[in-house]
Amino acid sequence: MGESGRQRWQCYDCGHRTTNPTAPETPAVEFKSQLPDKKRFVITAAQNATPIFKPFLDALLRYCKVNDAALIVIPYRYKNPTSQWTANNEDHEWWDEAVVPYLYDGRFNLNDNLVVMADVKVQPTAVTPLSGLDSMTGHRSGIVGHPRLELKTVATPSHKLPKIMTTTGAVTKPNYTDSKAGKKGEFHHSYAAAVVEVKGKVFHLRQLCACADGSFIDLDREYTKDAVRKAAPAEALVMGDIHVDFVDPAVVKATFGGSKSLFATLRPKRVILHDLIDFYSRNHHHAKNPFVNIAKRASSMDIVSAEIERACRFIDDNIPPATKVVLVPSNHVEALTRWISDADWRLDPTNAETYLETALAVVRSIKMTPNGSSMIDPFHYWARKLLKHPRRCIYLKRGNPYSVRGVEFSMHGDQGTNGTRGSRKSLSTIGVKSFIAHGHGPGITDGCWQVGTSTFLKLEYTGGPSNWLQTHGAQYANGKRSLFNIIGGEYRA
Repeated sequence: MGESGRQRWQCYDCGHRTTNPTAPETPAVEFKSQLPDKKRFVITAAQNATPIFKPFLDALLRYCKVNDAALIVIPYRYKNPTSQWTANNEDHEWWDEAVVPYLYDGRFNLNDNLVVMADVKVQPTAVTPLSGLDSMTGHRSGIVGHPRLELKTVATPSHKLPKIMTTTGAVTKPNYTDSKAGKKGEFHHSYAAAVVEVKGKVFHLRQLCACADGSFIDLDREYTKDAVRKAAPAEALVMGDIHVDFVDPAVVKATFGGSKSLFATLRPKRVILHDLIDFYSRNHHHAKNPFVNIAKRASSMDIVSAEIERACRFIDDNIPPATKVVLVPSNHVEALTRWISDADWRLDPTNAETYLETALAVVRSIKMTPNGSSMIDPFHYWARKLLKHPRRCIYLKRGNPYSVRGVEFSMHGDQGTNGTRGSRKSLSTIGVKSFIAHGHGPGITDGCWQVGTSTFLKLEYTGGPSNWLQTHGAQYANGKRSLFNIIGGEYRA
């Protein structure tokens, strides 16, 4: 405990621990160095010399009790001369006594593919807390304690799943300096935790994001400081890019297959679809490749109408009629529009009839507006004709907003600001929370969350290391969000 029970402190320059003769009579913190034998872990972080957000901690402890999980709290340090909770700033080496039993310091392997990096202390004001840590975990995914939520996938050889690097969020209250860096850190401070379920060499990871009262939702249950109850239906399920002709049946089964599927568990009010078709049937990249075109012809993969019909059938077969379907304008779907504009139907007898009918619909719909010309979306034209329940669909056009509880769902992610190419980083700066897709690699950058893909992870045009992952996202009934990675056909252990 120390020579006289006084609090221990650590020198920031050399790391030497000693006793502070002016410190109050408080026990030294002893960090745990061995994890309990559990298959489920809840991991968050706590700042020194800062009180906890007790309702959130109580809800986390309730979650652990109900789900037989172990709570891991990663300690991090921040020297704040303007802190309202530290009278003597030299005596900063203490943590709220409520989290002391759950503090872990060191590096822990949860299984062969995931490590908790509790030994890495990142300043809470860091703008990109995961920067530079990609290679530190070797082949393993890594979890870093930090109050700012960030997640990314790191490309690995295509025969392996990508590495996931993520921060945790925090269970302590915001406690930052009044500097620019401090105010930015305070703005992005997240009451959150990561839940990890281990099954052999596989792990499943989700986010637990708390509301103002400390409550949170995980899957179909809501946890508060006082109770556990069935959660209301989720606001939205955002699927990873579909590309219907290359969708992985295991992903479809995990998403829609039966009473334990992700859809049945979340009971979402709406399903958000990106890149529903691949438009492989007339992909412009294949225009001068006779060998690919021979293969497409032999397998009837060169028929545009058939590909559109398969996309509509995907909706009809999997999504119940009472559920709204939001069709997000996406670059692969818009390839149909490009084909109508650029192709010569006289050289394509296989698709001549489809081309001519679609072109006629476009001609009849096009008109001038104060903003320029406007026409019907060719895919929307066919969807309204072929879907069994076309009226339950929301047919978005580029620039049409579609927001639910403060989160914008209308952006695919391929277009950025001011005509630039889209990215999660650029779209995180627009001042609006959003859910995007497009990149096939999931991630979280501040308010911009990105889903992955619903396709096989290795396709014709993928080569070299890849960060693709089969990942969906959801907005819960409380407005908070989570990502769901489908590993081996399962979204949870």
